[in-house]
Amino acid sequence: MKKEFDYLSTNENCKKALKELMFDPNKVKWLKKYQKLLNKVIIQPEGLPEIVNCNLNGITYSFISEFYQEYRLVQLELTN
Repeated sequence: MKKEFDYLSTNENCKKALKELMFDPNKVKWLKKYQKLLNKVIIQPEGLPEIVNCNLNGITYSFISEFYQEYRLVQLELTN
């Protein structure tokens, strides 16, 4: 993502995904549905841990950050 529009639309998609998670008991389905969105919001340079790409020009897109955290929490919950 390089432009403000990309961040705005991705932020809205993350907001939608978070709302859906609140009402959908099938977390495995939710993870599969939003795998591409997760891949869109992370940066993982070779050999380094991944980070969430939620900032542009000093603006933090909070739903992107929150989505990333929730996605990883659901994954952890399902693997334990």
